[in-house]
Amino acid sequence: MGNSFEREITQPNASQRGTAGMSGGTPQGTKEKVVAQGQSFIDSAKTNAQSRVRSATQNGKAQAVQVVGGLAQSLLMAGQQLRDQQSPVANAVEQAAERLDRVTQFLDNTEPDELMRRTENWARRNPALFVGAAFVVGALGARFLKSSTPPTPNFGDGNAGSFSDREVRRPTAMETV
Repeated sequence: MGNSFEREITQPNASQRGTAGMSGGTPQGTKEKVVAQGQSFIDSAKTNAQSRVRSATQNGKAQAVQVVGGLAQSLLMAGQQLRDQQSPVANAVEQAAERLDRVTQFLDNTEPDELMRRTENWARRNPALFVGAAFVVGALGARFLKSSTPPTPNFGDGNAGSFSDREVRRPTAMETV
C-alpha cells in the first residue's frame, strides 16, 4: 500500500508531463531570447564604457600635452632671460626645457594604449622608482590643491572674512575698555 502512494508522488501525471518542456510556465524559446537580449545589453554597455574610457584618456592626454608644453615654454623663456643675465644656470634650464619639449612631442604622437603599456612595463622593471614618483606627484598635487584657497564666506558684516576659524572676535563693549 505504501508503495502505490510513493509511485504517485514520484511519477508525474499526464498534466505534469505536458509542462515538462516549459520553464516556469514560459516556453524554452523565450528563455533563450531573454539570454540573448541580456548578452546584447552587456555587449552594448561594454562598448559604451570602452568608448568613454578612450575619450577620457584622449582628453587627459591632450591636457597633459598642453600642461607639459606650457611648462617647457616657460622654462625656455626663463632660460633665455637667465642667459641675458649671464647666469651659469641658463644652460641647465634650457636643457630641461628641451627635454620637456621632447616629452610633449612624445605624448602628442603616442596613442594612450601605447603609453599605458610602456608605463606598466617601466613600473614592473622599476617598482621602487614608480612608487617614489607616484608619491612625489601626489605630494605636488596635494600641495597645489592646498595652495588654492577657497573663497571666504561673507556674512554681511564685512569682518567675517578677516578672522580664522580659531580666532574669537571680541564684543564691541570690550573694545572700548
